Amino acid sequence: MHIHENLRASRQFLLAALVAAALTGCSTSREQPPANTNTAAAQPAAQPTTQETKAEPARVPSPEASSKKTSASILAQIHQADLKEIAIGKMAEEKASTDEVRSYADQLVKDHTNADQMVLATAQKTGAHLRTPATARSKTDQKLSSASGAQFDRMFLEQTSADHKKLMSELQQEREDASDDDIEALIDKIMPILQQHHDLAQILLKKEQAQTARS
Repeated sequence: MHIHENLRASRQFLLAALVAAALTGCSTSREQPPANTNTAAAQPAAQPTTQETKAEPARVPSPEASSKKTSASILAQIHQADLKEIAIGKMAEEKASTDEVRSYADQLVKDHTNADQMVLATAQKTGAHLRTPATARSKTDQKLSSASGAQFDRMFLEQTSADHKKLMSELQQEREDASDDDIEALIDKIMPILQQHHDLAQILLKKEQAQTARS
């Protein structure tokens, strides 16, 4: 009897323990939130942060814009050179000591005036805006202004010869790099004029040197 009573008591105790454990497990499962609730809610909040920190792509100038800038730079260069040669040419028309140098100066003024009209026409066609440079006198202009006679002739011819040689060298390189047909055509028209001016200046310089050597 005692054995049966002990077994019955043990079963009741074991059953009570199992019920208590089951109840405790259900209570724990009810208190725990779903595993994917916080994860799903966190993802939309992270997306704006990623979009905000995304770097904007660098802006690369278009080939057309780059070509226009290069064309405008070349036109401005020729325009400035024309104005310089016109200015010292007019000075030589008044101060030259020989008819030959005066005649050369007159041709210089006329040719560069015509060349500059072509430059302005090309600038208008291509949409380039040319600014007239300030009329500040360079050291070369000041030396020419203070010179006279044969000294002025020599300095004037040396200056125009050097100016034209430098401009031809620069335009030849720019002609090879240019991608604008109008700029290429303009350089092709101007180059023979520059070459003629350079050659005439050299001829007159040699003649002037020969006269100085004889005297």
